[in-house]
Amino acid sequence: MNLKGILQDKSESAKLWYFVMIVFISSFIGIVFSSIIFPIEIDILLEENKNNLKISQLIASVFIFIIPCILFSYFSNKVSFNVFGFKSVLKRQNILLILFMIIFIQPFVVFCMQLNTSFLNSVSEYIPVIYNQMELMEDKAAELTTFFLSMNSIWELLFNLFLIALIPSIGEELFFRGVIQKKLGNILKSTHFAVILTAFIFSAIHLQFFGFLPRFVLGIILGYLFFYSRNLWTSILAHFINNAMGVLLMYSPFSENLNTDITNLDNTEVSFFQAFFSVSVVLLFFYLYKKMNIQKSD
Repeated sequence: MNLKGILQDKSESAKLWYFVMIVFISSFIGIVFSSIIFPIEIDILLEENKNNLKISQLIASVFIFIIPCILFSYFSNKVSFNVFGFKSVLKRQNILLILFMIIFIQPFVVFCMQLNTSFLNSVSEYIPVIYNQMELMEDKAAELTTFFLSMNSIWELLFNLFLIALIPSIGEELFFRGVIQKKLGNILKSTHFAVILTAFIFSAIHLQFFGFLPRFVLGIILGYLFFYSRNLWTSILAHFINNAMGVLLMYSPFSENLNTDITNLDNTEVSFFQAFFSVSVVLLFFYLYKKMNIQKSD
Protein backbone atom coordinates (compact mmCIF):
# COMPACT_ATOMS: atom_id res chain seq x y z
CA MET A 1 0.00 0.00 0.00
CA ASN A 2 1.49 3.32 -1.12
CA LEU A 3 1.01 5.95 1.59
CA LYS A 4 3.12 8.65 -0.07
CA GLY A 5 1.16 11.92 -0.17
CA ILE A 6 -1.83 10.45 1.66
CA LEU A 7 -2.24 13.69 3.67
CA GLN A 8 -1.72 16.01 0.71
CA ASP A 9 -5.40 17.00 0.36
CA LYS A 10 -6.07 17.34 4.09
CA SER A 11 -6.57 20.75 5.70
CA GLU A 12 -3.64 22.40 7.49
CA SER A 13 -5.31 21.78 10.86
CA ALA A 14 -5.78 18.10 10.05
CA LYS A 15 -2.17 17.81 8.91
CA LEU A 16 -0.98 19.31 12.19
CA TRP A 17 -3.17 16.89 14.14
CA TYR A 18 -1.80 13.92 12.19
CA PHE A 19 1.71 15.19 12.80
CA VAL A 20 1.10 15.23 16.57
CA MET A 21 -0.18 11.65 16.37
CA ILE A 22 2.92 10.58 14.43
CA VAL A 23 5.11 12.23 17.09
CA PHE A 24 3.39 10.36 19.94
CA ILE A 25 3.64 6.99 18.18
CA SER A 26 7.27 7.49 17.17
CA SER A 27 8.22 8.74 20.65
CA PHE A 28 6.62 5.69 22.29
CA ILE A 29 8.50 3.33 19.95
CA GLY A 30 11.73 5.19 20.69
CA ILE A 31 11.25 4.95 24.46
CA VAL A 32 10.52 1.22 24.31
CA PHE A 33 13.44 0.57 21.95
CA SER A 34 15.86 2.57 24.10
CA SER A 35 14.78 0.96 27.38
CA ILE A 36 15.21 -2.54 25.95
CA ILE A 37 18.49 -2.07 24.09
CA PHE A 38 20.20 0.40 26.46
CA PRO A 39 18.86 -0.12 30.00
CA ILE A 40 19.89 2.46 32.60
CA GLU A 41 20.62 1.69 36.25
CA ILE A 42 18.48 3.37 38.91
CA ASP A 43 21.34 5.71 39.85
CA ILE A 44 21.75 7.25 36.42
CA LEU A 45 24.64 9.51 37.41
CA LEU A 46 27.13 6.67 37.46
CA GLU A 47 30.10 6.86 35.11
CA GLU A 48 29.28 3.44 33.66
CA ASN A 49 25.85 4.77 32.66
CA LYS A 50 27.18 7.75 30.70
CA ASN A 51 27.51 6.04 27.33
CA ASN A 52 24.08 4.42 27.59
CA LEU A 53 22.59 7.75 28.61
CA LYS A 54 24.12 9.45 25.59
CA ILE A 55 22.90 6.75 23.22
CA SER A 56 19.44 6.98 24.79
CA GLN A 57 19.52 10.74 24.29
CA LEU A 58 20.44 10.23 20.64
CA ILE A 59 17.61 7.72 20.14
CA ALA A 60 15.16 10.11 21.83
CA SER A 61 16.17 13.00 19.58
CA VAL A 62 15.83 10.85 16.46
CA PHE A 63 12.48 9.26 17.37
CA ILE A 64 10.86 12.40 18.83
CA PHE A 65 12.01 15.01 16.31
CA ILE A 66 13.62 13.60 13.16
CA ILE A 67 11.65 10.45 12.28
CA PRO A 68 8.19 12.10 12.72
CA CYS A 69 9.25 14.95 10.42
CA ILE A 70 10.53 12.54 7.76
CA LEU A 71 7.32 10.49 7.91
CA PHE A 72 5.20 13.62 7.84
CA SER A 73 7.04 14.86 4.76
CA TYR A 74 6.48 11.49 3.07
CA PHE A 75 2.77 11.45 3.91
CA SER A 76 2.21 15.12 3.00
CA ASN A 77 3.58 15.42 -0.51
CA LYS A 78 3.49 13.07 -3.49
CA VAL A 79 6.05 15.04 -5.48
CA SER A 80 8.70 16.50 -3.21
CA PHE A 81 10.23 14.95 -0.11
CA ASN A 82 11.19 18.36 1.20
CA VAL A 83 8.26 20.27 2.68
CA PHE A 84 10.33 21.99 5.37
CA GLY A 85 12.00 24.89 3.57
CA PHE A 86 15.53 23.71 2.84
CA LYS A 87 17.46 25.63 0.22
CA SER A 88 20.80 24.50 -1.12
CA VAL A 89 22.49 27.88 -0.84
CA LEU A 90 23.50 29.43 2.49
CA LYS A 91 25.21 32.73 1.73
CA ARG A 92 28.39 33.77 3.54
CA GLN A 93 26.75 37.05 4.63
CA ASN A 94 23.95 35.10 6.29
CA ILE A 95 26.43 32.85 8.10
CA LEU A 96 28.38 35.83 9.47
CA LEU A 97 25.26 37.72 10.57
CA ILE A 98 23.87 34.64 12.30
CA LEU A 99 27.17 34.05 14.09
CA PHE A 100 27.28 37.66 15.32
CA MET A 101 23.64 37.56 16.41
CA ILE A 102 24.08 34.42 18.49
CA ILE A 103 27.25 35.76 20.12
CA PHE A 104 25.91 39.22 20.91
CA ILE A 105 22.53 37.98 22.18
CA GLN A 106 24.15 36.03 25.04
CA PRO A 107 24.21 38.92 27.60
CA PHE A 108 20.51 39.55 26.90
CA VAL A 109 19.82 35.81 27.30
CA VAL A 110 21.53 35.83 30.70
CA PHE A 111 19.55 38.97 31.65
CA CYS A 112 16.33 37.14 30.67
CA MET A 113 17.42 34.23 32.86
CA GLN A 114 17.82 36.65 35.77
CA LEU A 115 14.34 38.07 35.15
CA ASN A 116 12.92 34.56 34.86
CA THR A 117 14.48 33.49 38.16
CA SER A 118 13.45 36.69 39.93
CA PHE A 119 9.85 36.29 38.82
CA LEU A 120 9.62 32.68 39.96
CA ASN A 121 11.22 33.58 43.29
CA SER A 122 8.69 36.40 43.75
CA VAL A 123 5.69 34.09 43.30
CA SER A 124 7.19 31.08 45.11
CA GLU A 125 5.28 31.76 48.34
CA TYR A 126 1.96 31.62 46.45
CA ILE A 127 2.72 28.32 44.71
CA PRO A 128 5.16 26.59 47.10
CA VAL A 129 4.44 23.02 45.95
CA ILE A 130 4.70 23.88 42.25
CA TYR A 131 7.77 26.03 42.83
CA ASN A 132 9.55 23.29 44.78
CA GLN A 133 8.78 20.81 42.01
CA MET A 134 10.10 23.19 39.35
CA GLU A 135 13.23 23.80 41.40
CA LEU A 136 13.76 20.06 41.82
CA MET A 137 13.36 19.47 38.07
CA GLU A 138 15.80 22.31 37.35
CA ASP A 139 18.41 20.94 39.76
CA LYS A 140 18.14 17.46 38.26
CA ALA A 141 18.42 18.86 34.73
CA ALA A 142 21.48 20.90 35.68
CA GLU A 143 23.08 17.90 37.38
CA LEU A 144 22.43 15.69 34.36
CA THR A 145 23.76 18.35 31.97
CA THR A 146 26.96 18.72 33.99
CA PHE A 147 27.33 14.93 34.03
CA PHE A 148 26.78 14.76 30.26
CA LEU A 149 29.27 17.53 29.56
CA SER A 150 32.13 16.26 31.68
CA MET A 151 34.73 15.68 28.95
CA ASN A 152 38.23 14.29 29.30
CA SER A 153 39.25 14.02 25.66
CA ILE A 154 38.78 15.65 22.28
CA TRP A 155 36.74 12.64 21.19
CA GLU A 156 34.23 13.19 23.98
CA LEU A 157 34.03 16.84 22.94
CA LEU A 158 33.35 15.89 19.31
CA PHE A 159 30.69 13.36 20.31
CA ASN A 160 28.99 15.90 22.58
CA LEU A 161 29.00 18.44 19.75
CA PHE A 162 27.30 15.81 17.60
CA LEU A 163 24.83 14.77 20.31
CA ILE A 164 23.98 18.10 21.92
CA ALA A 165 24.60 20.60 19.12
CA LEU A 166 24.22 18.96 15.70
CA ILE A 167 21.41 16.45 16.18
CA PRO A 168 19.13 18.74 18.26
CA SER A 169 19.69 21.68 15.90
CA ILE A 170 18.60 19.59 12.91
CA GLY A 171 15.83 17.68 14.67
CA GLU A 172 14.29 20.55 16.63
CA GLU A 173 14.41 22.96 13.71
CA LEU A 174 12.75 20.40 11.43
CA PHE A 175 10.12 19.91 14.12
CA PHE A 176 9.45 23.44 15.33
CA ARG A 177 10.28 25.74 12.43
CA GLY A 178 9.96 23.29 9.52
CA VAL A 179 6.58 21.87 10.57
CA ILE A 180 4.96 23.57 13.58
CA GLN A 181 5.69 27.19 12.66
CA LYS A 182 4.77 26.70 9.00
CA LYS A 183 1.50 24.94 9.82
CA LEU A 184 0.52 27.43 12.53
CA GLY A 185 1.27 30.28 10.11
CA ASN A 186 -1.07 28.76 7.54
CA ILE A 187 -3.78 28.04 10.12
CA LEU A 188 -3.63 31.35 12.01
CA LYS A 189 -2.94 33.50 8.93
CA SER A 190 -0.39 35.41 10.98
CA THR A 191 3.32 34.73 10.63
CA HIS A 192 4.27 36.79 13.70
CA PHE A 193 1.77 35.01 15.93
CA ALA A 194 3.00 31.67 14.56
CA VAL A 195 6.62 32.58 15.36
CA ILE A 196 5.74 33.62 18.93
CA LEU A 197 3.46 30.64 19.59
CA THR A 198 6.03 28.21 18.20
CA ALA A 199 8.73 29.80 20.37
CA PHE A 200 6.44 29.37 23.40
CA ILE A 201 5.91 25.67 22.60
CA PHE A 202 9.63 25.26 21.90
CA SER A 203 10.51 26.62 25.33
CA ALA A 204 7.71 24.92 27.26
CA ILE A 205 8.41 21.45 25.85
CA HIS A 206 11.87 21.44 27.47
CA LEU A 207 10.20 21.52 30.92
CA GLN A 208 12.91 23.75 32.40
CA PHE A 209 10.93 26.63 33.86
CA PHE A 210 13.85 28.65 35.23
CA GLY A 211 15.16 28.89 31.68
CA PHE A 212 11.79 29.42 30.01
CA LEU A 213 12.23 33.10 29.09
CA PRO A 214 15.75 32.88 27.58
CA ARG A 215 14.75 29.79 25.57
CA PHE A 216 11.61 31.62 24.44
CA VAL A 217 13.78 34.51 23.21
CA LEU A 218 16.01 32.06 21.35
CA GLY A 219 12.91 30.48 19.79
CA ILE A 220 11.75 33.87 18.49
CA ILE A 221 15.17 34.55 16.97
CA LEU A 222 15.20 31.13 15.28
CA GLY A 223 11.67 31.65 14.02
CA TYR A 224 12.42 34.98 12.37
CA LEU A 225 15.71 33.73 10.92
CA PHE A 226 13.72 31.06 9.13
CA PHE A 227 10.85 33.36 8.20
CA TYR A 228 12.96 36.04 6.53
CA SER A 229 15.28 33.67 4.69
CA ARG A 230 12.76 30.89 3.88
CA ASN A 231 15.73 28.58 4.38
CA LEU A 232 15.71 26.14 7.28
CA TRP A 233 19.51 25.91 7.20
CA THR A 234 19.67 29.42 8.72
CA SER A 235 17.82 28.48 11.92
CA ILE A 236 19.66 25.14 12.07
CA LEU A 237 22.98 27.00 11.90
CA ALA A 238 21.95 29.46 14.64
CA HIS A 239 20.68 26.64 16.85
CA PHE A 240 23.91 24.69 16.31
CA ILE A 241 26.12 27.69 17.16
CA ASN A 242 24.15 28.38 20.34
CA ASN A 243 24.35 24.78 21.56
CA ALA A 244 27.95 24.32 20.43
CA MET A 245 29.04 27.38 22.43
CA GLY A 246 27.63 25.78 25.58
CA VAL A 247 29.43 22.49 24.90
CA LEU A 248 32.74 24.17 24.07
CA LEU A 249 32.65 26.32 27.19
CA MET A 250 32.25 23.19 29.32
CA TYR A 251 35.35 21.62 27.80
CA SER A 252 38.10 21.95 30.41
CA PRO A 253 40.77 23.62 28.20
CA PHE A 254 38.25 26.46 27.69
CA SER A 255 36.47 26.53 31.05
CA GLU A 256 39.66 26.52 33.12
CA ASN A 257 40.65 29.85 31.57
CA LEU A 258 37.30 31.53 32.29
CA ASN A 259 36.56 33.69 35.30
CA THR A 260 32.81 33.13 34.97
CA ASP A 261 31.21 29.93 36.18
CA ILE A 262 29.09 29.09 33.13
CA THR A 263 27.32 26.30 35.01
CA ASN A 264 25.80 28.99 37.24
CA LEU A 265 24.79 31.62 34.70
CA ASP A 266 21.54 32.42 36.48
CA ASN A 267 23.69 34.06 39.19
CA THR A 268 25.85 35.98 36.71
CA GLU A 269 24.97 39.64 36.96
CA VAL A 270 24.11 41.38 33.69
CA SER A 271 22.99 44.99 34.03
CA PHE A 272 20.06 46.54 32.20
CA PHE A 273 22.48 48.65 30.17
CA GLN A 274 24.46 45.57 29.09
CA ALA A 275 21.25 43.77 28.14
CA PHE A 276 19.98 46.83 26.23
CA PHE A 277 23.26 47.11 24.33
CA SER A 278 23.17 43.40 23.57
CA VAL A 279 19.67 43.39 22.13
CA SER A 280 20.27 46.67 20.25
CA VAL A 281 23.28 45.21 18.43
CA VAL A 282 21.33 42.06 17.60
CA LEU A 283 18.40 44.10 16.25
CA LEU A 284 20.85 45.95 14.00
CA PHE A 285 22.18 42.67 12.67
CA PHE A 286 18.59 41.46 12.24
CA TYR A 287 17.76 44.57 10.22
CA LEU A 288 20.70 43.85 7.90
CA TYR A 289 19.72 40.19 7.71
CA LYS A 290 16.09 41.00 6.87
CA LYS A 291 17.04 43.63 4.28
CA MET A 292 19.53 41.34 2.56
CA ASN A 293 17.16 38.37 2.40
CA ILE A 294 14.13 40.36 1.28
CA GLN A 295 16.19 41.86 -1.53
CA LYS A 296 17.25 38.41 -2.62
CA SER A 297 13.71 37.07 -2.57
CA ASP A 298 12.60 40.02 -4.71
